[in-house]
Amino acid sequence: MRRILLALVFVSLVTGSATAVEPERRDAIVVTGRVWDGFSFREMFLPSQSPALHLISGEDSALSFVGTEEYYWPLSRQVYVDLEKKREDVVGFLKITKDGQEVAAVRPSSYVVLYPRGAVNGDGRLLWGDAATAEYETYWNEERSFNRRYAEALARQTAYEKKLVEAGAARAKGGGVEIIPPPAALPEPSLKLVTKPSQAYRLALAAGRYEMALYVNDVVVAGTARDLDVVEAAGRGVLVGDVVPEERWTRPIPSNHEDARIFVRPGSTFYLTLSAADRFQEAEYLPVVSPQVEVVAGRDIWVRRKPAAIENADIRFGEVKQGASLARLKVEQVAGSGFGYRVRPAKEGEKEDLTAFAITAPSSGAAVSGEVSAKADVGVGFTRDIVIVRPRSGGLALGLAFLPLVGWFGLRLRMLGASKNGLPD
Repeated sequence: MRRILLALVFVSLVTGSATAVEPERRDAIVVTGRVWDGFSFREMFLPSQSPALHLISGEDSALSFVGTEEYYWPLSRQVYVDLEKKREDVVGFLKITKDGQEVAAVRPSSYVVLYPRGAVNGDGRLLWGDAATAEYETYWNEERSFNRRYAEALARQTAYEKKLVEAGAARAKGGGVEIIPPPAALPEPSLKLVTKPSQAYRLALAAGRYEMALYVNDVVVAGTARDLDVVEAAGRGVLVGDVVPEERWTRPIPSNHEDARIFVRPGSTFYLTLSAADRFQEAEYLPVVSPQVEVVAGRDIWVRRKPAAIENADIRFGEVKQGASLARLKVEQVAGSGFGYRVRPAKEGEKEDLTAFAITAPSSGAAVSGEVSAKADVGVGFTRDIVIVRPRSGGLALGLAFLPLVGWFGLRLRMLGASKNGLPD
C-alpha cells in the first residue's frame, strides 16, 4: 500500500510539473514559405513579433501569411506554431513599397520547387501557375513509370535467380549444363525532385530595404506589416577546405579564412578536402534561414554548398614543387592497444571513406614552410600556407627548465659574496 501511495504522489508531481510549463498559446498571423539561401530553397518561419523579413536576391522566394496558434517555449527560447491544429491561409494581395513608393502588388499563386538533380545538389528553381502544375504531374507520371519498370525488372531478377538454383540442383543430379541468360540491370532512379504544389506570394526583388504588408479588400491586415531587407548574393563564392588528420579523420578541422595556416609535423601526412562555399556576415545570412537565431554583428560565416569540382592541387615545400590528385581513400582501424587509424588508397570496386588530396610534409631538410594551392574553373582559388613544426630538442628543453633555478643559485652566491665583503645585501 505504501508503494502505491508513493507512486501516486510521484505521478501527481510529474503531472503538476508538466502543467506548470505548458506554454500560453495565442492566435497570430505568421509568415512561412521557402526562401532562396544562395544555393537552394529553405523552409522558413517568421514569428508574428519579428519586425523584419530577410531575403537573399538572385531567385524568387515564396511567402505565405498564415493564421495559426503561436507560443513561446522558454527552454529553447524559441517561438513555435501549431499548424496541424490551426492553419488558415490569409488571401489578399501583398503590397511592397520602398521609400513610400509602391514597388509591387502580388497575389498568391500555386508554385512548386524543381530540383533537376536532387535537393542535395542545389540548382533548384521555383515554377509558378500552370507550369508548376504541369511539372508536378509530369514528375509523378515519371515516378509511377519508374516504380512499374523497377517492379517488373525485380521480378525478372528474382526469376533468374530461381532458375540458377534449379539449374544447379539439376546439374548436381547429373543433368547437363543449362545456359541461362541474365536479365537487364535494374533501372536507376532519377534524382529529380518536384515538391507538392502550394499557394504563396512570389517575391523577386533586387537588393535593398523595403516595407511590405498584406491587404484584403484594400485594408491592411493587422499583424502583417514587416520591414523587408534583401541582400545581394552575387560575388560571394569562395573555396574553403577541411584539414583531415590521419589520427582523427572523423573530426576535420575547417580552414575557411584566406590567412589561415596549416601546422604539420615533419614526415606526417594530412588530407585536404575542398568545398565551394559562400561567404556572408552572420547578420546577412542567419536571419534568412533562421530568423530567431541571435547573430554577432561583423562576424563572418562560410556556408559550404558542395564539394569543389577540382581534381588537382599544387604543393610546394621550400624549392620543391609537386602536384597532388584527388584520391579515393579507405580508412582502417589499426589493431592493438593504441588503436588509431591508417589511410590507404581504396581498391577497385571498394567503397571509399574519404575523397581528398593527400599531402606529406618532408621528414628532413631545411624546409620549414610550404604551400598548397588549387583553382576552380570559375576563377575562385584556394591557397594556404603550411608550417612545419619540428620537435623540440630534449636537452634544450631541459636546460630551459633549469634556467630559473641556475639564476636563483647565481643570485644567492652573489649575495653571499657581498655579505662576506661587508657590503649590504
